[in-house]
Amino acid sequence: MTIKEAAEKTGVSVDNLRFYEKIGLIPAVPRTSSGIRNFDEATLSWVEFVLRFKRSGMPLEMIRRYVELALQGDSTKQERKELLLAAKEDLLKKQEQIQESLDVINYKLDTYEQKCGPITAEMVAAWKAKQPSE
Repeated sequence: MTIKEAAEKTGVSVDNLRFYEKIGLIPAVPRTSSGIRNFDEATLSWVEFVLRFKRSGMPLEMIRRYVELALQGDSTKQERKELLLAAKEDLLKKQEQIQESLDVINYKLDTYEQKCGPITAEMVAAWKAKQPSE
C-alpha cells in the first residue's frame, strides 16, 4: 500500500511515517522497483508497535534503540528488557505524580465549600484591591 494509505490506516501522518523510517523508529520500508515506499502488513505492525510505545510515554530515542536492538535478534533480549524496565520506572513515577495531583484536587473538591471557595474569593478580592482604579 502507498504511504498515503498507510497514513490513513494508522492515523500517522505521511510526514511522520517518513520521519519514523528516517530516524529508525521503524525498519526500512520496502520499495517498489521505482523506489516508492510500499507499506506491507509487517511494516504496519512496526508502526503500531511504535505507537503503543509512544502512548506509554516512552521517548523516541528509547523506542528507536529498542527497535534497533530487536532487529539485531535474540542476543539483545536482556538489553531490551532493561529498556522496558526503565520505561516502566518512568511510568510509575508519572503515575505517582498524577496520584499526588489527584489527591490535591480531591481534597480541594471535598473541602471546597468550607475552605477552597472562600480562600479563592479572598485571594481574588485582595488582588482586585491592589489593581489601579480606572
